Amino acid sequence: MHNEFEILMFRAIDHPQLSEQYVHGHRDVLLTFGIKSVASSNPSWTTNPGSHCLVAIQDGIIYGGIRIDILSQEYPLPLQDGVGHLDPNINIELQKRMKEGIGEQCGLWNSHKIKGFGISWILVNTSIAVLPTLGVAHLYGLASDYSMFLFRPAGFRIQTRFGSNGDFVYPTNDYIARVVTIEDVEQLSDTAENERSFIKTLRTNLNQMMELKVTNVQLSLNFNLKI
Repeated sequence: MHNEFEILMFRAIDHPQLSEQYVHGHRDVLLTFGIKSVASSNPSWTTNPGSHCLVAIQDGIIYGGIRIDILSQEYPLPLQDGVGHLDPNINIELQKRMKEGIGEQCGLWNSHKIKGFGISWILVNTSIAVLPTLGVAHLYGLASDYSMFLFRPAGFRIQTRFGSNGDFVYPTNDYIARVVTIEDVEQLSDTAENERSFIKTLRTNLNQMMELKVTNVQLSLNFNLKI
């Protein structure tokens, strides 16, 4: 495994083979945690014109991915399918705000083969960088305890108005998930300085080369984020 990756964004319906590879990679990672399925792994997103994938590719193989799904009347967000039935206030809020531009960051995974490379950090923050180009003004997510170390510095805040003071038992009885949001995707007022600097650098040029060291691995990254 070498340290050069392409970070590519594509619309799911435009690249069915890449989408299928994404589906299998995500499911394989979930199974290692004993999770057979979550709403964001349901492959119905592959036919959603508002589903955008960001992936880390090396030699034609996807080693990690994340999605931005955009809310529409035809396609609810994965978090609605996952926990919307547990708290109707989620669906009410999203319907009221739909015209403002609502998206969900979902489906984050990375292969165990690149564990420690910092690819999840790159994908989370890269997906925030592209939000203005996708017309997303408010970003939602469904975060577990083990992922908050990524989401909190990226600017996500837990919304305690949903569930039991923010908590949902999901996707199994062994896990707690929380609805999180970034309300200010332009200015990123709640985002930590390191993450904000990375995001704003990408926004100046969505297609660029970058040398980056997130953990202890020096990475050579080719960002290709224009659709």
